[in-house]
Amino acid sequence: MHKAARQRYLLDSLSEKGQMSVAELAAKLRVSADTVRRDLVELERQGLAQKNHGGAIALDLPAMNRQGRNSLLPQTKRGLGEAVAAEIPAGSTLILDAGSTVLAVAAALRGPATVITASLDVAQCLSERSDIHLILLGGSWDARQRLFAGSATLAMLARYRADIVVLGACAIHAQLGLSASQEADGEVKRAMLAASAQHWLVADHLKLNHCEPHLVAELSAIDRLFIDRPWDELGEHSTVDVNVTAFPNAGERYD
Repeated sequence: MHKAARQRYLLDSLSEKGQMSVAELAAKLRVSADTVRRDLVELERQGLAQKNHGGAIALDLPAMNRQGRNSLLPQTKRGLGEAVAAEIPAGSTLILDAGSTVLAVAAALRGPATVITASLDVAQCLSERSDIHLILLGGSWDARQRLFAGSATLAMLARYRADIVVLGACAIHAQLGLSASQEADGEVKRAMLAASAQHWLVADHLKLNHCEPHLVAELSAIDRLFIDRPWDELGEHSTVDVNVTAFPNAGERYD
């Protein structure tokens, strides 16, 4: 197997399993442990993977830029995007957050609709759509996250109201709620929630059972949660409407 295919497989496997040992990865790829270690060193240099305590390898999500995160779980994100888009009534006014899973919602969105967003990727995705009234929020440009944030973004958001906000997630925890890695992103997410009647959250399993420094909202503030796996830690008494859309194991497709 070519090096690029091996590294793609390693990322897909870590996306599915969370973390794996060098021995597990070598056995799945049918290569030596040294070959896996060399691939992992290169992925570490790119900021895509990291060694955990005990020698296990895991994805380094907080260190990844938007492009790196966009490359993970493409089939899962596309399926989640289609599942969310199918639930949006025609004619809705939407606020769409930044992020690759919300971008998949934008790609699957059926018009007519009004879309308010601070994400340049979402805006570009919808810019040619005659059935979408697009409103791009300006502000301070964050090239790493590919979004606008800051006081100007918040001031513009305060002028709008939406039927539904579709948020992405840096991290979701059953007790600690939804959190963001960057303070400015957290502020924009909170303003999006305040401007919308319905609060929807879409996330793949990599975001579950984690937390980041900046609180966005408690889970009780979310009306509908779209995920790709059952979330046992959420418990039976949650008020969130959980929609699970299952997908085949993408990490097995190179076998």
